[in-house]
Amino acid sequence: MSVLQRCIFNEKEKKWITNILYGKKWAVCGDSFTNGDFSGGYSETFEDGPFAGKYKTYGYLIAERNHMTVQHLAVGGQTMAMPPVPGTFSNSFSNGIYKTIDEDVDYITLYYGINDSHHRPSSTGSDGEDQTGIIHLGAIDDTDNTTFYGAWNVVLEYLIAHHPYAHIGILVSNGCETDDYRLATIEVAKKWGIPYIDLNGDERTPMMHRSTNPAHCDRAKELRMEAFKVGGRNSHPNIKAHLYESWFIEDFLRTL
Repeated sequence: MSVLQRCIFNEKEKKWITNILYGKKWAVCGDSFTNGDFSGGYSETFEDGPFAGKYKTYGYLIAERNHMTVQHLAVGGQTMAMPPVPGTFSNSFSNGIYKTIDEDVDYITLYYGINDSHHRPSSTGSDGEDQTGIIHLGAIDDTDNTTFYGAWNVVLEYLIAHHPYAHIGILVSNGCETDDYRLATIEVAKKWGIPYIDLNGDERTPMMHRSTNPAHCDRAKELRMEAFKVGGRNSHPNIKAHLYESWFIEDFLRTL
């Protein structure tokens, strides 16, 4: 590859700077908002290259632009926590998946919360995902993976201990059933000293659709939903949403 492919042009300073993401290995962890769910709508896949046949989701778009290697650990319907009743549900990141992250990864991002909120008591399960097994939000000092807080604590302690030199970042999930999950994710990120980006929108980040942030007006949320959902009853991010968010998620990676 040429030197220029290892660099990016800084428009403000009018000079080339080193592309710190070039050639790095990235563990992309999350649920269907990361994996992609375009059922009933339009989708696009890469025609060639290392990601040929893969959906053009934010992870692969960023990796393709920066010649990165991806360890893709995102699965639709995945939760962060496990129900306390064994055998009721197994599609959980804290059910051992976090221990499968390769030793040589340079970056790890975690994007969870929607499906945990679907497993809470009295959940409506708006995504149509498996709601078997109750998962409580819990409290910030929980130490096992049967609550949302506890699972984050278990996973983040492990990742910091076993990947001490990896750049870890949290994508605060948009689309949870209640705002408690956004706030809980931010709280655990601060507890463990892990940088985060809030996709519900804040002073640094554009608001994506299905935001639970009460600071934003209903009309803004309606407009984002119209622009970014797949369509019909499928409110997962569409192809344009993945492209749109890929740019500021990429900028977030560069800060880690």
